Amino acid sequence: MNDPNYYSLIRRDVLQHVPAGTKRLLDVGCGAGLTAHYAKHTLGVEEAIGVEYVEPVARRASEYLDAVHIGDIEQMELPYPDGYFDCILCADVLEHLRDPWEVLRKLRRLLSPAGVLVASIPNIGHLSVLAKIIFDRFEYEPSGILDRTHLRFFTRHTIKQMFTSTGYTVHFAGANRSRGWKFFLLNVATLGLARPFSIVQYLVVARPVS
Repeated sequence: MNDPNYYSLIRRDVLQHVPAGTKRLLDVGCGAGLTAHYAKHTLGVEEAIGVEYVEPVARRASEYLDAVHIGDIEQMELPYPDGYFDCILCADVLEHLRDPWEVLRKLRRLLSPAGVLVASIPNIGHLSVLAKIIFDRFEYEPSGILDRTHLRFFTRHTIKQMFTSTGYTVHFAGANRSRGWKFFLLNVATLGLARPFSIVQYLVVARPVS
């Protein structure tokens, strides 16, 4: 709550994976609602629904979205029939949950048979985190991969494992990487072997298994 930008980002990197023709969109962890609002007014989404844990932020989101459900997604049952949503967003959400596996099962029910769940998930295998472990400096931070509110940590393998075990097929649609000359030189020096360790977040598109 101390950083007004934390809840007000428009996640264009996530939105580029929202399928054309999406009419009903659910944004879990919608923040101030600007990402789903952007989808509604630029992607042709007709109904944008949000879920947000922080009540003051959810009140702001309700100014932009068709409905906002305030509370813990792990505890609530959303009042929508099976297959209601064409797309569900989980942008930097699953790592904050006690049981993201159960939440994914719950959300799968709400997806249409041809629907997709789009997620961004931090990579614990980033070079900066590995260096902290090696030098005994694994310490939580205000934001980022080691955000102190993160309860779960994932690599590419465990992300895939989580989705397949909860009834999805998963496609790694991209990644957000660290940039800068240090990572460029490291990638050149290792002939590309260090490239996976520059990944900050994986972008995932998952589809429910029929």
